[in-house]
Amino acid sequence: MRNLSLGAGLRAAAKADALSISAWQVGMYGVMALVQLAWFGPAYGGTAPVDSPEFWFAMQLAMLAGFVTSYPVNWWLVRSGVKERM
Repeated sequence: MRNLSLGAGLRAAAKADALSISAWQVGMYGVMALVQLAWFGPAYGGTAPVDSPEFWFAMQLAMLAGFVTSYPVNWWLVRSGVKERM
């Protein structure tokens, strides 16, 4: 979008997305760990397997948490000029 060279474009993309993706992962993996270890562990005697509906229900909660933790970071990145508005 900015007519950058390949190298400059890759650096700009990494700069814009590293914090955003990291914030997403903190929220998503944090909630997934809490649900698996603090809820499913005591309630069901272990973690939910990947092919179970319980796992995918937990994943939906975790994805919402990822959105909540990455939204402020993306807002800041846009306001500071690191990312462009869509």
